[in-house]
Amino acid sequence: MSEKCSIQIELPDDLEASADNLEVLRTVFQTIITLSRECGSKSNQELQAMLTDDWQVHCGLTWSASAERGKEFETATGKTKEEALAHLRQMTCLHEMDGCP
Repeated sequence: MSEKCSIQIELPDDLEASADNLEVLRTVFQTIITLSRECGSKSNQELQAMLTDDWQVHCGLTWSASAERGKEFETATGKTKEEALAHLRQMTCLHEMDGCP
């Protein structure tokens, strides 16, 4: 049986380490771990089928950011929250070209 691994992280000074906050963080981290690995036989079968068909498959988690103003809507993704927001800002700036808000 393999030994269990754990991680420690430094929490921001302004985050109250209440039982509720810590449970939310534990749940979020567990969800990320679950999403980041190949789970169950179905996903492995799907992956194997694509590899057999000579596809190169890359998986990963991404951040998604969206903005809306009136009838305008933009969405962007990135590897980090900052990257997604930077892409989104570039897209929203296109609506303000030539001095048109």
